[in-house]
Amino acid sequence: MPQTVQNQLLRNSLKLFVAVLLTAAIAAWTERIQFAWYPLLAVVMVVDDNDDHTLQAASGRILGTVAGGLITFLVHTILGGWIGVLVSMLVMIPVLQLLGWQSALNTASLVAVMFLMLPGHTALGWDYVFNRALDTVVGCIVAILVGLLFWPQNSTSELNAADGRLRRSLQNQLQAYSDWLAQRRSRPDPLDTAPLTNDLQRIEQLVAQERSGPRHQALKRSGWEQRLRLWQLAHFHWIAWERLVAGLPEKQTLQADLLRHAVEEMQRQLSGEPGPTPGREPQRWQQLAQQHQLPLLPLLALAEEGRPLHACLGGLNRMAPL
Repeated sequence: MPQTVQNQLLRNSLKLFVAVLLTAAIAAWTERIQFAWYPLLAVVMVVDDNDDHTLQAASGRILGTVAGGLITFLVHTILGGWIGVLVSMLVMIPVLQLLGWQSALNTASLVAVMFLMLPGHTALGWDYVFNRALDTVVGCIVAILVGLLFWPQNSTSELNAADGRLRRSLQNQLQAYSDWLAQRRSRPDPLDTAPLTNDLQRIEQLVAQERSGPRHQALKRSGWEQRLRLWQLAHFHWIAWERLVAGLPEKQTLQADLLRHAVEEMQRQLSGEPGPTPGREPQRWQQLAQQHQLPLLPLLALAEEGRPLHACLGGLNRMAPL
């Protein structure tokens, strides 16, 4: 299992454990342990991997509890049992839609069903509704505070860290190819695709979370969506380009100045001053194949893969995080 995934699982497990522990301690301290499962249920339903989603879930949970409690209380003063629950749900749907609280519908419906556990109508009063709403609010607040104070998720720093790992991997590998073609070292093995794919997937997850969260406008301004598309294209073309390089005969390839020049151009694209994408020059690659007895079709495929890779590396250089 990748280290990043393990860290995320540990973080989320600790966050849920601490939130549940603090909520249970508050319930015991305030002598409300009889109804501790209300705030604990709120904690379990609210805690999310993404802190932004925790805030959204908490607001929906609180609104749903309040709306469900009030509507069910009013209906249960007239109707009881399953008929009261059914009528409560029928009333909740248009009311919540009218108020724009559609995200609170699940919680409000759950509250209506939970009131069936009451032994009689006498137990269902304003005090009961207020106390159950208060229990839920306490659980939501604890979940939010634990997520924001103890293990805040800084998506920007994680995005930059994953971006930096990808850049360093390609930079080091291009330098290794440059040294090999200059006969300063042995032929490098192609990069292990697993770490590259893991970092790319992490960027995709974080961008998707930010896109669906309250900071989606900041995400657009930061250019991370464009950078993600560049990394996706670069990842695809890099793997294809390396496989083609690995299939070339080593002895003849070491004499190919055109390939050495292409690698140096890619290094400048990613680490130096990016330039325009070179045009197609099949005649030069044909001459190279004839001069050094290299296979023509792999060379032409290598040149075709190198052009979009060259452009993607230049774009990533221009959009490098400050």
